[in-house]
Amino acid sequence: MITPDINDCQICGAPAPLVPGRCEEVVGYRLMRNPWSETPAFLDGNLHFSCLENSDKGPDFFLEFTRMVQAGHEEIESLDGSLPPLTRMGLGMTQIFSGPECVILQSGVSDRWMVVKRTGPWFRLGKEDLPTLARRGVVRSPAAVIPYRLPVDLGSDVRGYGLPEVLAALGVADRYAPASELDDVEYEFVDYHPSKRLLEYVVGAPLTLPEEARSFLADHVKSYVPVTFGEEGEEA
Repeated sequence: MITPDINDCQICGAPAPLVPGRCEEVVGYRLMRNPWSETPAFLDGNLHFSCLENSDKGPDFFLEFTRMVQAGHEEIESLDGSLPPLTRMGLGMTQIFSGPECVILQSGVSDRWMVVKRTGPWFRLGKEDLPTLARRGVVRSPAAVIPYRLPVDLGSDVRGYGLPEVLAALGVADRYAPASELDDVEYEFVDYHPSKRLLEYVVGAPLTLPEEARSFLADHVKSYVPVTFGEEGEEA
């Protein structure tokens, strides 16, 4: 059995550079069952949100993902059912909203929320988003450096590429968004290491939250009291 490359989409198998709100990662230590694997396996790798929303396994992923987000430390069966069971460390969030399109979960130890669409995609929100949520503006992911191992060497030209050019060179532009929408994504080249095919870039993107989530959160944050203790929690 060939183990899928974590840098590829675990649904379609194509390259999957991370872009918040369009392609995200599920790390293996979360011990989430992989609904797309032909044999029992834990999910470990990147997911195009367009592939997730179009997959008939999306509802299965939603149930598994939201269970993990709400779980604390819980025992789950190993892949082959052998003992002892494995311990999953979830995010310990509490569901505060459930609608036709999505659910919203909130941390009890940090100012963090997770919006999870019933088709699978998820969006992380933090304290810095409160003013934007209150005025019902467009929330953006914080700009952060992301390392990504390319499947092929794109050469020195990659240093001058914008995000649309990187995605086009990898043959996956259609899995992210129309070019007009990608123009709203902040992308900055940081470095490229040809020997490892490692591309480092900064990206910040607008998050297209469901309208029901935007409406709920706009009201919720008006009376929300920020958490004043503990460290910010882990993220999926």
